[in-house]
Amino acid sequence: MSNEQTPEANRRTSIARKAAYSKAAKKRLHDARIKLGGVKARIRSATVARQIVVSRQLEDAQRAVDANLVAAESSLERLRKSGDNAWEDLTPDVDTAWEDLSQSIKKLVAGYSEGKRQSGGEDEQDDY
Repeated sequence: MSNEQTPEANRRTSIARKAAYSKAAKKRLHDARIKLGGVKARIRSATVARQIVVSRQLEDAQRAVDANLVAAESSLERLRKSGDNAWEDLTPDVDTAWEDLSQSIKKLVAGYSEGKRQSGGEDEQDDY
């Protein structure tokens, strides 16, 4: 009996790997949306309470997060719709989109913290 897998077995393995990768990426995106919702809620609340100075840095960070979220969703959708053999070629795009989103969320949190400092508000240690 040969140790080599049949083409059908290779296909099933590829499909299983694609499903696992897609599921993990979808969970990361879901978790990022939840985190982002909390950050945006804090920014809105602090803005209404005049506890934060809304700077250009903060506004730019919010726009970047929104754009990067759309890009991450789009790259994940392209991967999910890709063929069984082509999906692996798309993983760098998904990973890059994820990294861009993560970095933009960090910048948004930094902009929030800076706005709090500029307003003279408490310097909270937010754990995002």
